[in-house]
Amino acid sequence: MLKEERHFFIIDELKKNNIIQVSDIKDKLGVTEMTIRRDLKELEDKGILKRIHGGAKSIDLLPTKEFSHNEKIKRNIEEKKEIAKKISETIEDNETIFLGPGSTIELVSEFIGEKNCKIVTNSLYLFNRLNNINYRNLILVGGSFRSNTGAFVGSFATGTVRKLRFKRAFIGVNGISSDKVFTYSEDEGEIQKIALDNAQIRYIVADHTKVGREDFFSFYNLDEVHAVISDSAIDDRSVSDIEIFTKLL
Repeated sequence: MLKEERHFFIIDELKKNNIIQVSDIKDKLGVTEMTIRRDLKELEDKGILKRIHGGAKSIDLLPTKEFSHNEKIKRNIEEKKEIAKKISETIEDNETIFLGPGSTIELVSEFIGEKNCKIVTNSLYLFNRLNNINYRNLILVGGSFRSNTGAFVGSFATGTVRKLRFKRAFIGVNGISSDKVFTYSEDEGEIQKIALDNAQIRYIVADHTKVGREDFFSFYNLDEVHAVISDSAIDDRSVSDIEIFTKLL
């Protein structure tokens, strides 16, 4: 098969599936992995795709903007509730935990029940939800306010979190690609990294649509966290990609 024919085939597969694996394309075309990797490199250089661990993804999967809180809260509601329930079931009594900002983690307020633990957050939206159910042991970290996500960031917020220690930290992300996790804001990424570093047990929170995606700022490595918490709609390929580096819950 000519190189141009392989390129057309690869582009067509990306249009249908958004993400492709080198091993799948190799088998379908009957060529070596080295040939496919060379093809992917050439197509990436032309701006047609983005190479990832073991394959490639469509450029369309790269976000062009940061969605607002109101936009995010309406997306994948059932999947987010499933994840929030898993988070709540992971938390044990008498622990100090950090819950980061994000429309998925906010829903923990619906499942936390009577658990007696200290919750620290830099999310105003999560704080308000927990405060509305009269959650007793709650700490809000202040700082510069990002209205798009409801998160407090900046030197005051990072300075505060740097002094704290947690049993568990749960951090939502905008993307997981290869061994990296991504968010839109470097300010949010900085405080999220500190919270993870200061936790004994570290969790990344992402619904299935976030796997295979990137965003502007990479702030942590998957092999440094204890598990990724996702929903049951995640496909086998995404499960395999994550479990190269860490557990999936």
